[in-house]
Amino acid sequence: EKEWTLLDLGTGSGILALAAARFGAKRVIAIDDDPVAIATARENARRNKLDNIDFRVADVRRWPFPPRIEIITANLFSELLIEILPKLKRAQRLILSGILRDQEAQLVRALKRNGIVIVEMRRRGKWIAIGCHPSAVKGSR
Repeated sequence: EKEWTLLDLGTGSGILALAAARFGAKRVIAIDDDPVAIATARENARRNKLDNIDFRVADVRRWPFPPRIEIITANLFSELLIEILPKLKRAQRLILSGILRDQEAQLVRALKRNGIVIVEMRRRGKWIAIGCHPSAVKGSR
């Protein structure tokens, strides 16, 4: 089995970080700028007996992203996603959510400008989620 790392931006309750820790991530880093969200996420991890998650209160714009990471999940507004796209390109896979449908076109253009390939897009109500990867990833179209 290949070892993998997940960086969860805008972790909120920590649900994606907890799932990654439960399903075999070697390392999980969960970031949110809200101290209450991080406290809740830590408590959720404790209740689920997961201790391999590094929770941080931080601003993702200033976070020192690792040079290489397998998966980044980001539940952030599109303006912030667009601002940090150059950093997100370090991941092999990106899962972006928290995007309003009326901001879809702007984000899709920014992804293309940054050489990020959309693999899947899901829409529910006024929200969208996008699965994608940098075009340099082996096997990209």
